[in-house]
Amino acid sequence: MDTATLENTCICSDEDGNYLEDCYGCFEDSLEWVKEVINNWTEAINFDGTEVRVDGRAIGWQRLSGYLETTVDELPRALGINGEYRLVFTLDGSDLSIKRYSHDEPTGASFTLTPMN
Repeated sequence: MDTATLENTCICSDEDGNYLEDCYGCFEDSLEWVKEVINNWTEAINFDGTEVRVDGRAIGWQRLSGYLETTVDELPRALGINGEYRLVFTLDGSDLSIKRYSHDEPTGASFTLTPMN
């Protein structure tokens, strides 16, 4: 199982666990790990296209369902919200699942991907 987490509010620490006041590259570093998990998924399913359909459940405080169409490269940005959030990408074999946690989604909104082309 391969997992990567992307948060838009990072708390950086040194090797000893001491918190640092200045945080450089935290989001960008995490984004690189997320892209690696996504690339591993595209390889696992032999997907050489770019378009994916994202189906979501338990979105927002009303726990709505819906979908969007986006590209593999834009996936992390497309799932972000205007507020604090954490995205957890989990690759298990050829299944990529995504959960988003936020103030309005404390138990997590779930997202699944379907290749489109």
